[in-house]
Amino acid sequence: MGARISSLTHVQRALLAWHDAHALQAPWRHSRDPYHALVAAVMAQQTQMSRVLPSYERFVAAFPSVESLAAASPGDVIRVWAGMGYNQRAVRLHRAARRIAAHGWPRSAALLTGIDGIGPFTAAIIASFAFAEPVACVDTNVRRVLGRLAGDESIDGSRLQALADESIAADAPASWNQALMDYGARVCTARPKCGECVLASWCKSRRDAAPLAQVAEARAAYDAAPRPRAKKREAPFEGSARYYRGRIVDLLRALPPGEVVALDALPALIANGTPAPDAALTGDLVAALDRAGLAQVRGNAVSLPD
Repeated sequence: MGARISSLTHVQRALLAWHDAHALQAPWRHSRDPYHALVAAVMAQQTQMSRVLPSYERFVAAFPSVESLAAASPGDVIRVWAGMGYNQRAVRLHRAARRIAAHGWPRSAALLTGIDGIGPFTAAIIASFAFAEPVACVDTNVRRVLGRLAGDESIDGSRLQALADESIAADAPASWNQALMDYGARVCTARPKCGECVLASWCKSRRDAAPLAQVAEARAAYDAAPRPRAKKREAPFEGSARYYRGRIVDLLRALPPGEVVALDALPALIANGTPAPDAALTGDLVAALDRAGLAQVRGNAVSLPD
């Protein structure tokens, strides 16, 4: 038997009421525009929301519609993406925009996942936010909230998706998905604020096991206790292949449109106080960026893609 949430109607009512008072205010949540939802969802991958908000506004100002994004060159998109990191996301977003501009918006999560660069979570965001499809978005925060309510914090994979699908408020899917994500980020956190929880009356993890507040208190005390800790040795980021890839993209992004840099000049230009990579490594890095759509190589000339 799958995991279930007891008194689901009461849980939905209480969480949606909390969300009405405490929702994160973000422009893409109010516009109901599928393009806005797409941009925000891609930006939020591996990036804190505090960084997403200003970057989102800058990006949408530069490309106000899916058609304008599709019409831009990959290089222009990569330039506007500056500061967001994980530059491959900009390439995937641009490719998705070109597919949508050519064929129109699929109006279901199942069809949206057929577009390269749109995974299940992003598809559920777009479908529920823009098209009111009752499809569940599942991320770490949602997993934590639903798992605790159902009394199974280890739930994952298809069981988690089934629980999320069964729990969705079908008449308000966008608000429900937003509420779960916000609640997991602000109240039902890794160290839960059980004293503030509006769902405590129906939380199986709190009722059936040790109260989460006590668990959090014990964990905090354990973490604060002095003890010798082995230092984890991590490979330095500076001087790594990932570091040099980022330096190459940043250098190309700083070039005026139409300008190129010589491949054999790159090692010295991207060193930035670290030992310059050798010519072979630089060539391999640039070739990989070319394959990923983040650079363009023509003979000895390197630039952002046209």
